[in-house]
Amino acid sequence: MVVKTEVKEVSIYRRSATVIRAGIAKLEAGRNLVYIAGMTNTADSGSFRLKFPPAVKALNMQIVNVDDVDLGEDKESVRIQEKIADLAYQINMCNFLTELRKTNGDFSGRTDISIEAQESYMQRLPEELDKIHKELRELTKAQDLLSKELEEVKKEEEKPLIMAELITEGAEEVPFILQYQENAANWSPKYEVRFAGTDQPLSVSMKARINQSSKEDWKQVKVTLFSGNPVATDAIPELKSLQLSFYEPPTPSPMMGFMGMGMAAASMASSSAMAMQSAAGASMAPAMNMEAMKQMAAIQTEEAAVSEEESMTAFELPSLKDILSDTSGNLADLKNFSVAAKYHVLCIPKLSDKCFMTAEIVSTDWPLPPAKASVYLKDTLAGDFYVDSNSETDTFNLSLGNDERIAVVRTELPRKTQEALIKNQKKTQYAYKISLVNNSSETVNVKIVDQIPVSTEKTIVVETSELSKGVLNEESGEISWELPAESKKEILLNVSYSVAWPKDKRLNESRIKTTSRRSDVCKSCGQTGVTGKFCPTCGGVM
Repeated sequence: MVVKTEVKEVSIYRRSATVIRAGIAKLEAGRNLVYIAGMTNTADSGSFRLKFPPAVKALNMQIVNVDDVDLGEDKESVRIQEKIADLAYQINMCNFLTELRKTNGDFSGRTDISIEAQESYMQRLPEELDKIHKELRELTKAQDLLSKELEEVKKEEEKPLIMAELITEGAEEVPFILQYQENAANWSPKYEVRFAGTDQPLSVSMKARINQSSKEDWKQVKVTLFSGNPVATDAIPELKSLQLSFYEPPTPSPMMGFMGMGMAAASMASSSAMAMQSAAGASMAPAMNMEAMKQMAAIQTEEAAVSEEESMTAFELPSLKDILSDTSGNLADLKNFSVAAKYHVLCIPKLSDKCFMTAEIVSTDWPLPPAKASVYLKDTLAGDFYVDSNSETDTFNLSLGNDERIAVVRTELPRKTQEALIKNQKKTQYAYKISLVNNSSETVNVKIVDQIPVSTEKTIVVETSELSKGVLNEESGEISWELPAESKKEILLNVSYSVAWPKDKRLNESRIKTTSRRSDVCKSCGQTGVTGKFCPTCGGVM
């Protein structure tokens, strides 16, 4: 006896899922041999568990293939094939009757039928052929449906069966539960960040993108998402000897902060330039006037119920869900919240002539796993950016896209080089002019970043002569200005400095690579080189 099961509940982790199916077995008094269907080919076959009422006892349970057991008439594909064969016979009969009617309608060379009989037959022939045609069409449609059903049934029959020997005292219909671990399922977080104005906090919506490729659609099931993975390791850590030595400071990385900010800003420009264009000229459907559009609001969806488990966070989705196989369209809303942010326009003219609207966020206000975020300026998509609030920094910057209101130009002035014979030195004077114009009709807070080189040798001396009241970070050489840019007014900043060095030496300029942050190994999945609060592979908390 083959017993079918239906998916009722799934607990989806970052790289797997626990599937709970339910079924009803019709048992006779005494010993019963039951074959339970439902477990997929992508499931962990060694993880299944069967749960029956206490009155039912199990003698033996094991995984078998459908071809290894004799199901007799219980094999559904056999019954469907018989139905398809019956339909094929009826279709052939319809085709035979059609040809027979046409043949009987050919009266050429026949003298034994009167003209009146021939006319009567020809008048009835179209109606009879139409009737046969309609029946043939219905039979063909039924045959096609059965063929598709047969294909699906064969896929189901290719899945493993659980053979269970059960004993019960009396004949009854017994409900039971099948639970197993599904490998072909995962989920990842995705954020929507909405910027409404510089006087408003950022509105953040945390969503989940759910994927499963079990070749089975999960229809109307209870779904709970977990932030990590149910992974246990049998490797007991070894306590190594603890050694003491003198501390030697690492090689300084003066350009780390500036380069990290600059490269991130430069990469954001390409993905957001087009999205910042105004949508005011978009065409409206004739039936929808502007007043009706203004009264519309975004669809509000229910949030997930959030709870803290022993080692991870659980998001229980409201109502039952359909999680379809082999599609990327399974999205769910998890959590909505607001994040306080400090807004300014960031300009790094040494690297790019583009400026970027940025939101500076306190890292502890964003206790979420790293993921892509779709950033909206009001209702206009500015682009998709990766958000990772590093646990080792107090704040991080989130790009809100290219700000075309600000124009900035950095110009290098002619250099001056001289030699001091007494000191046996060469000395070069460097000067730059930065011009910034706010082309908008309102004052904008602007942060401008530039730099001077940093010496790594005592005999190379860098001296500043003009920074236009900029704040200098002597370790990194970064200069920053934070100031209001008034409408249509130009801001001029001057940077000048000198570099002196032994004239028998040649200077070498090099960019210091950004040093890697402290990295750990994820205790959940074993991923190495994790630098943030969350593992990017499994989402586990570090």
